[in-house]
Amino acid sequence: MDRRQTVDFDPGGSMERTVRNLRWFHYLSLFLWIFSIATMFLGPLVRAENAGLSCPDWPLCHGHVVPPYEYRVFLEFIHRVFAGFLVGTTFVLWLLLSWLDRNLRQKFGHWTLLAGLLLSMQIFLGGLTVWLKLDAYIVKSHLLTALLFLSVVLLVWRRSQILLKTGKLEKRPITTAVLLQRILVVLLFVQIYLGGRVSANEAGLACTDFPACYTYQDQSSGKKDSVYFPPMTGHTEMHISHRLGGYALFFYIVGLIFLGRGTFRFRRNAILLGLLCLQILLGALNVLYSLPVPITVLHSAMAMTLLIVAVLTAIDTRQRYGEY
Repeated sequence: MDRRQTVDFDPGGSMERTVRNLRWFHYLSLFLWIFSIATMFLGPLVRAENAGLSCPDWPLCHGHVVPPYEYRVFLEFIHRVFAGFLVGTTFVLWLLLSWLDRNLRQKFGHWTLLAGLLLSMQIFLGGLTVWLKLDAYIVKSHLLTALLFLSVVLLVWRRSQILLKTGKLEKRPITTAVLLQRILVVLLFVQIYLGGRVSANEAGLACTDFPACYTYQDQSSGKKDSVYFPPMTGHTEMHISHRLGGYALFFYIVGLIFLGRGTFRFRRNAILLGLLCLQILLGALNVLYSLPVPITVLHSAMAMTLLIVAVLTAIDTRQRYGEY
């Protein structure tokens, strides 16, 4: 940002210091969400490798700050290092800067406090995950809190970027376009939750075929029939609900592409549709090849990527940042 440009901050202190602090805050926000997403990418790898309880105690690991080397133990240990050291340290600096600078406090203080509350909950749930031996409800709550924390950090990062670029944050009305993009973010939250529900309850292979759930052979006639809608009970219900959520997302995004033609949202949502098609393909490969670790990790990483793009699109639709 040109320092001669008027910045939408209250007067007080030098303009140079105001811009410098904002720039540092923007960079810290960027690093914080990068470290957060890296931690969230490591989580599915830990789960796919059955390493979730490789450290049976918390916050230490086998009673050590740095445990003796063993592959699964170190997977879980590195996950904790990312969460505790990289995310934790960056967050403390980020929070302090946002509250020590009066201008930043006015613009972002409530958001950084919300992020602090979510991070505290996340740390507590991380400990419970170990103490309660991967209880499914705790694991799902741990995932949802991580998604909320990431979304708040993304919001702060994008808004600080807009402020650096334009010098102001305008209060825009919540239009139909904004509302539709926010609904997409909510739908993605629900879909990722349904995926976490499948994983936490080990329902990934409740269906062994795709796009059908399974195929059975009639004993009398020898004819094979595909079952697309089995009884919605137990693990099968969890699996099918996740699939149906993916199909619903597909049609919703197609609708957004149609409504947003001619705007930047058209391109963003077209990218989202392509990512979702790839995500559905990865889901099918997970089923057909019995949850191979690389595909399982990619499937989780793609879900995070979809959420990031959707959150940023919702923010930009409200701010009308870039081409609209």
